[in-house]
Amino acid sequence: MSSEFLYGINTAEEIITADRRRILRLVISSREKNQRINKLAAAARGLGIRPEFMDPKKMDRIAGGGNHQGIIIEAEPPAKLTLEEALARADQNRHVVWAALDGITDPMNLGAIIRSAACFGVSVILLPERRSAKLSAAAQKAASGAAEHVDVIEITNLNQTMLKLKEKGFWIYGLDMDGQPLPNVDFSYPALITVGSEGNGIREKTVSHCDVIVSIPQKGGVQSLNAGIASAIAFYEASKKI
Repeated sequence: MSSEFLYGINTAEEIITADRRRILRLVISSREKNQRINKLAAAARGLGIRPEFMDPKKMDRIAGGGNHQGIIIEAEPPAKLTLEEALARADQNRHVVWAALDGITDPMNLGAIIRSAACFGVSVILLPERRSAKLSAAAQKAASGAAEHVDVIEITNLNQTMLKLKEKGFWIYGLDMDGQPLPNVDFSYPALITVGSEGNGIREKTVSHCDVIVSIPQKGGVQSLNAGIASAIAFYEASKKI
């Protein structure tokens, strides 16, 4: 049985309330006492889990130096949804928005994108196995528990997956600097929004599979937006008709 150690108050709250995976342990800093932590401890007891109290220095080592906020939770990884299973769901509800990440290697950006996806109803994130950040504890901490509400599916090849989605009726949108202004785009569904890295954007091969390239109008100052912020804006626009 595999498990992972995750940390942060928001992450622990969402794992406990979402009830998508088995929780093995809840560890609380022996120096932390506040209302939110007390509620977490009570919720854990309601699930038959007896909270453990631990020296914060030992918790620092378990969290690998991450900001655990006095909370560490050990849980089984969430059940993985396959692409075929996700497509079967999309067949039942064609009015969906998915996202694909092309070269997002920073776990903080990955976490921010997952959080934005959860906020705006993006149900699936496609994450290539290569040249991508992993759904690590750091990424889940950055997502503040939103990983419990979005299915992150690892795929072998993004371009082949995009072709498969097009065969299933998906409209593929690429988020890049040069494209149609985002507010003017009339999204069709099911939709896939492809987000590239801040430095290089989406790759040329990926662009060739997009039906529409969209861009976020800017008014000067900086040349580009953080990938997490750009994703949030695009997800908001695409979700207006969900």
